[in-house]
Amino acid sequence: VYTTHRSKPAAYRAVEDEKERVELGMSRVVRIAVEQWDVDAQRWVRYENVWDKTTDRIAGEQRA
Repeated sequence: VYTTHRSKPAAYRAVEDEKERVELGMSRVVRIAVEQWDVDAQRWVRYENVWDKTTDRIAGEQRA
């Protein structure tokens, strides 16, 4: 599922919306990543791996 946004806050709002859809069983997404346009390279590049359903946590976050 790809969505487009003009700002980082809008992108992260979309992340939260999609996570809610997953929780409600309305989406089969298992991982969410945010990409941004690299002007110099003229291509999309990974900005951040945001969420992974298999670990049910934000990427990079440690479980206690």
